[in-house]
Amino acid sequence: MPRHHPPQPDTECDDDRPELSVESEVRKSLADVTENHPGHHALVATALTLARKLDDGAGMATAAVAKELRATLDAILKEANDDDDGLDGFVNGLGLPTSGVSPFG
Repeated sequence: MPRHHPPQPDTECDDDRPELSVESEVRKSLADVTENHPGHHALVATALTLARKLDDGAGMATAAVAKELRATLDAILKEANDDDDGLDGFVNGLGLPTSGVSPFG
């Protein structure tokens, strides 16, 4: 019985779409972000390295690199927009077990 192979994607693009670059978009996104953390420059460098890796082709690691880039961007942008008043930490800790004596009994 002959095997049917799926069609291979065409590697050449004939239309006039602009070439996308993850690195250039990350640079644009981070251009105006303020430095609110001592590790800011290291995080930005990490984000640019990961973006460049995606542009160059991360192969089997594409999903992992993209996930790490999202986490790095979240860390950078959270620093810049961090208006946490403690409520998030309180709500997130509600389901955690406590140690010690309960004030309720």
